Amino acid sequence: MLQAQRRARIIELLRTEHAVSMHDIVDVVGISISTARRDVDYLCEAGLLVRTHGGAMLEASGLKTLEPAPEIALAIASREKLAIGRWAASLIQPGHTVIFDSGTTTGAAALAARDRNIPFTAVTNDLTIGAILAGSGIIHTTVTGGQVRPGSATLMGSTAVQMMGRLRADLAFVGTHALTEETLSDTSTELADIKSTILRAAERIILLVDSGKFFSTAFCTFGRLADVHLIVTDDKLPAEHGAAIRARGIPLEIVPSSPLDAKVRP
Repeated sequence: MLQAQRRARIIELLRTEHAVSMHDIVDVVGISISTARRDVDYLCEAGLLVRTHGGAMLEASGLKTLEPAPEIALAIASREKLAIGRWAASLIQPGHTVIFDSGTTTGAAALAARDRNIPFTAVTNDLTIGAILAGSGIIHTTVTGGQVRPGSATLMGSTAVQMMGRLRADLAFVGTHALTEETLSDTSTELADIKSTILRAAERIILLVDSGKFFSTAFCTFGRLADVHLIVTDDKLPAEHGAAIRARGIPLEIVPSSPLDAKVRP
């Protein structure tokens, strides 16, 4: 197992259990005790975990403003993100104009959209997503200007915001670091600025979010759950969370994580 995959698996475990022993990590992730200690030490130094007596727990305050390194973020819930992305991409029709927010789950949607081999127009503030879509000969792809966020492929700043603000797209695929029954939030004011602009730039807002991000908060609010027309998530979402979302009148699509079980639109 690659280093990033191990560390992503530890974060996934703690999202579910909140606090675990070092022996739990060894058993679930399938690594040695020395490797587990090194990985936990790294995640603690990054501000994502806190060491406990004999184990670790999530650092709740740090998670509001800190994100895992890109290679770890990509590996967290990777199967779930691919399933969400495939289902979301099935919503795109030939000739649509689609905004892809920066992120790993929206990146999975971009990959699936490219592989559908249909013509549409795409706009993104993510260099990696732009490169994925540019690999198609029939998708017209525009990447916003702006400053590159350190350590990521995200474009931010006034140039990106102004460009997104001029758009009137058919669909927007938006990611979030956290959501509650009322709000969407992310880890910086710069991210919040461009995401809130995207929410006003499309006729239909599709929130793509893995189940581990439900009912938590991050540093800066960028919109209301009521701004979203559809939420697409994975089948690890607790039933009570899904019921709470639907009770607010927000359509929720729960996608099976297994590629063999996943159903997408024709």
